[in-house]
Amino acid sequence: MRTQRLELRLTDEERQLDGTAATALGESLSDFFRRAASARAHEVLADQRQIMLSEQEATRFLDALESADADMVAGLRELHRRA
Repeated sequence: MRTQRLELRLTDEERQLDGTAATALGESLSDFFRRAASARAHEVLADQRQIMLSEQEATRFLDALESADADMVAGLRELHRRA
């Protein structure tokens, strides 16, 4: 059940563009915005979860994993649990 309300100010051009896109998809403007916002939120959060390393950084990371002590392993498990 949706209980939260969000107000948004748009230019006339933005409103017309978004309304046209929603109509093209057969959605209400509310559904269009909700789906678009959700997709963008997933995209942003995915970027926060992926780490890009250079070859040198990846080698250093793998070396560190191979020499991990019990405290490091416990810390990594905790990070994985929270993700």
